Amino acid sequence: MWDWLKKLFSRQQQTSEPEEEPRYDERAHELLLLGDKMFAAMDFSGAKGAYESALRVDPHYADVWQRRGKIFLDQNELLFAAASFARALELNPQMGEAWCGLGQTIIAFFKADLDPLFVHENKVEIISEASECFRTALRIIPDHPAAVQGRQTCKEMLQGYNPQLAKPFIFTFHSGGILEKAKRDVVSPFLKPGDYRRRTPLPAPND
Repeated sequence: MWDWLKKLFSRQQQTSEPEEEPRYDERAHELLLLGDKMFAAMDFSGAKGAYESALRVDPHYADVWQRRGKIFLDQNELLFAAASFARALELNPQMGEAWCGLGQTIIAFFKADLDPLFVHENKVEIISEASECFRTALRIIPDHPAAVQGRQTCKEMLQGYNPQLAKPFIFTFHSGGILEKAKRDVVSPFLKPGDYRRRTPLPAPND
């Protein structure tokens, strides 16, 4: 009887206190830190290489995708930036920096007028989606300066329009919008078959 009780107690301890799985590969984390140092030193090419090396080690490390998006945004590669931020949010929907970066990228795309017909026909939808990204970032990181500024910019850009009449989000992965090619070019090379199916889809910002 005593041996049985000991075994039962041991099983209960194992059940109630499961070992926490690591959130990232340690090698990938070291490469991320190296990339951060290079980015701070304005060695953007070196930082980009370090982040890509980190993703080859651990393609599911959301923080690396967020950093990669930031580099693409700084280099004005806007669709690649949006695809990277969106991938970070697929992996970690509570990443306020990635929501803010996605909002900034959407606004930059709009202002750059890279697709004039698309921008003209979908102004309210595009800006409304950026505004929701900033709103979500502020819910996660209250008073985030860039998100506060971004939401104010969206508010000014939408003066005279009714965002309530906007169609569902069309810019990012919510409906598979215009980022599908960027997603294939930027994200897919680091993934194995089936990786997307095992991950949480990018939620709508107001979820």
